[in-house]
Amino acid sequence: MGWKATGQPMVRQQRSKWVVRVDGIDTETGRHRPRQLGTFPSQRAALKASRTAVVEGRTSERGTVGWLVRRYVASRSDVTVKTREQYEWAIPHIDSGLGAIRLDRLDREDVARWLECLAASGTLAHRSIQVCRNVLRAALADAVEEGLLRRSPAARVAMPRRIAKAGLQREATAWDRAEVAHFLDVTAEHRWAVGLRIAVLYGLRRSELLALRWDDLDLKAATLRIDEGLVPVVGGTAWTEAKNARSRRLIPLDSETIRWFGRRRRDQAMERLVAGPTWEDQDLILTTRHGRPVMPRSFDRTLALVVRDADLPRLSSHGLRHTAATHMVQASADLGELRAVADVLGHSPEMLLRVYAHALPESVRAVADRIGHRASIGSPPTT
Repeated sequence: MGWKATGQPMVRQQRSKWVVRVDGIDTETGRHRPRQLGTFPSQRAALKASRTAVVEGRTSERGTVGWLVRRYVASRSDVTVKTREQYEWAIPHIDSGLGAIRLDRLDREDVARWLECLAASGTLAHRSIQVCRNVLRAALADAVEEGLLRRSPAARVAMPRRIAKAGLQREATAWDRAEVAHFLDVTAEHRWAVGLRIAVLYGLRRSELLALRWDDLDLKAATLRIDEGLVPVVGGTAWTEAKNARSRRLIPLDSETIRWFGRRRRDQAMERLVAGPTWEDQDLILTTRHGRPVMPRSFDRTLALVVRDADLPRLSSHGLRHTAATHMVQASADLGELRAVADVLGHSPEMLLRVYAHALPESVRAVADRIGHRASIGSPPTT
C-alpha cells in the first residue's frame, strides 16, 4: 500500500506526550490518511524532529508540486494583472491535493484523482477546475523543459466528465438585428450611449471600452485606437496594456458613430461644469459624473438594468461583443472581409472561423461545398 505526503509536519500535544504527524493520502484508494512520524517527551524534541523530517526530504517543500507551481507563477512576468491573479487563485487548490507530493513521485493517477475530487466537491465549476488544471499542466511542462522531469504526468489527463457544481446560467447567445436596433434606440439618451453603441456594433471588450481616452479618437481619420484595458482585480481595478499584438489595433468608425462621440464630448463638458473642482480629468470617454473611471462591476450592473428595462434577452458585456462579431461575420461577403472582421475584434482569423463558424455567410459555405465537390471527383462508385 503506497502513501504520499500532502502537507507539512504538525506538532500536537497528546496527553503527556508530543506527536509529529503529517497529512497524506493512500495512493491506492485516494483516501486521506495522516501518518505519525513519532512520539516525543517534550514539545522541543517534537519540533526538532519535524524540522529533521523536512531537512531529510520526507516532507520537503523544495522539489514538490507546490514548490514548482508557486515558482512557476512567480516567474510569469509576461502576463496581465488579471491572469496573474487567476494563477495565484489556483495555487491553494493545487496545494490542497498535490502540493506536498514530490515531483519524482507524481503520476497520472495522482492528477486524475485530484481533478475528480475537485469535481465532486461541489465548490468549483467547470471553468474553475479547468483553470487549476491549466496552471498545473503549464508548471509541469515548464519543469520538463528545464529537465526536472522527463515527461509531464498531467499532459494527457482529461477533465472530469461529471462536475457537481453547475456553471452559471447561460445568457442569450446573441441578439438578432431587431433586438440590436431596439437596444440602440432605448440607450440613445443614456450617458454612456456611445460606449454601448460601439460595444454592440464593433465588439469592444469591456476592459477596452472602459479604458478609452479622447486621445485614442482621431476624428479626421475616423479611427479609434485600442491599446489599453481597465480590469477588475482584488481590491479594485488595474490598468493593463493590450494582451497581444492583435489586441492593439486601430479600427475605422462609421460617420454616425463619429457623431455620437461628438455628442458625448459635449455632454461631458456639461458634466465637468456641474462637478466643478471635484472633477478628475483622466481624459476618459466613459466616466462617472466626476470624471473618474467606471468600475467594471458598475458597468455590468448598469447594462443589466438597461437590458431588463428594455425587455431584451439577458446579455452581458461579453454578449454584446459576441453579438457584434456574429453580425459582422454574417454580413461578410468574402474571406477578405472576414479577415477585416478579425482585425476589428482583435482576433486571429483562425479563432474567428473556429468560434463563429455557425455565422459564416452563404458565400463562404459555398466555397467549402465546391471543395467537397472537387474532392468527390474520381472517387470509386458506391455499390
